[in-house]
Amino acid sequence: MKIRIELYCPNCQSAKVVKNGKKPNGKQNYLCKNEGCGRQFIGDHNLTYKGCHSNINRKITLMLVRGVGIRDISKIEEVSIGKVLTVLAKSSYSITPKKKHYDHIEVDEFWTYVQKKENKQWLIYAYDRE
Repeated sequence: MKIRIELYCPNCQSAKVVKNGKKPNGKQNYLCKNEGCGRQFIGDHNLTYKGCHSNINRKITLMLVRGVGIRDISKIEEVSIGKVLTVLAKSSYSITPKKKHYDHIEVDEFWTYVQKKENKQWLIYAYDRE
């Protein structure tokens, strides 16, 4: 039985990918043959740390928007809390409100350090329980 894995370049999303030797740790290296790209990478199926997977940032952003807590996301996706906070701090995702006026909203804020103590980030969010 043969297992076939479809690989796409993490840079240009092209399917024109070929094997390109092995890394010193024994993992298969791939090369994108799309014009102008030429990116080398290791496939998601072969990565040790899940924080490096190509779609993890999208998953983390979606869970944050849906109200899942930072520690919960870290546990569910098996990534570090720092990874979740980095995605949150770098996110430009914005939500458009469903209504122009709300009778009651809850607002909360918190601050955290991202990568180093000099990089303090404030995050403020508001939501309607209904």
